[in-house]
Amino acid sequence: MQSFRKATMKTWGWATTSLGGVVLLAGLIAAGVSPSACHGADPKPLRPDDVAVFMRAKLDHASEVLEGLSLANFEKIRRGGQRLALASQASSWQVLQSEEYARQSLAFRRACERLEQAATDKNLDAAALAWMDVTMRCIQCHRYVRDDAEQ
Repeated sequence: MQSFRKATMKTWGWATTSLGGVVLLAGLIAAGVSPSACHGADPKPLRPDDVAVFMRAKLDHASEVLEGLSLANFEKIRRGGQRLALASQASSWQVLQSEEYARQSLAFRRACERLEQAATDKNLDAAALAWMDVTMRCIQCHRYVRDDAEQ
């Protein structure tokens, strides 16, 4: 399996050589600047590979939250929650254009915000409960996307 960095280089056409590069990329996406705009290229439609790379990045952010919860490392919890919330604003996130999908995405972002707040407050129990909510939101949305794709 290719590494996230190699996949990112392949997908976006430019290298992110560190975690800082990934954060910069997420910031650009959240600000509405596409990576292809940085090079003046025409935007390309998402391919299944693009979505797979994006989903792998989401799993990496989720792993950071879980590690933070396990170690009571509130900065890891906060950072992972923040990255998940930022990812949910990226164009790669928008796999469906429906009112229900928009509602699911908003609920996910709000759960991430509660996770970030609990981490900021250094409240491990609240962070754990918020993480359960984030996880349930993921499962519910993935179920919705699968069900929609089957119809």
